[in-house]
Amino acid sequence: MSSPPLDIDKVLKDFTGEVPLFPLPSLVLFPDTIVPLLVFEDRYRVMVREALQGERLLGLALLKPGWETGYDGNPPIHERLCVGTVLTHELLADGRYKLLLYGLFRADVVQETQTAPYRKAKVEISRDEVHDAESSALDERLHRALAMLPGRRGRIGSLRRLASDLRGRGGGPGRLADAAAEAAELDTDDRYRLLAESDVLRRFDLLITLLERKARTASEALPPRVDPSRN
Repeated sequence: MSSPPLDIDKVLKDFTGEVPLFPLPSLVLFPDTIVPLLVFEDRYRVMVREALQGERLLGLALLKPGWETGYDGNPPIHERLCVGTVLTHELLADGRYKLLLYGLFRADVVQETQTAPYRKAKVEISRDEVHDAESSALDERLHRALAMLPGRRGRIGSLRRLASDLRGRGGGPGRLADAAAEAAELDTDDRYRLLAESDVLRRFDLLITLLERKARTASEALPPRVDPSRN
């Protein structure tokens, strides 16, 4: 059987611990999910060009509220980010780049090491926290989360097949939690809360809480039912 195209063990072994930062206001990437990006700013064109010549890694960071007043500079970012690898890239005739970025692992910014022409940071990899005694609880949470996403199980299955094709089987229950979080179509703040949670059982509990809140909000937004017997 052929090896998957992404050798994660080698990526982690060779990782320098420093990654280019791509701060965005409304995009959160989870491990084992993929996002298309169109890179058009001059500073980020340089970033992509240099990343492609190096480790092909980018740290997708979420800008903190208030970023609008200082976007042309280096506004604050949330400390937790997802490091992704550039799967494919296309340099357009006008100098922009089209990328497919695949999430590899969570990481926390330790120190920014470069601010121009683009930002870089030393990061510390954050691994999923799973405790042996929690296996039955994790299984129960997974089934609860899946039950709350009946129309999106196909999306979760597609994400897991993508991960298996790219990096091999396995990855643990945290990857299932991330696939469910991606399929849940939550808002940016809630996605970041899930990215920031390293403990997988707590991540599942948070996801379930967010799905319950989303279901209540959707129910409250429905128009009142009309009793046909009163017509």
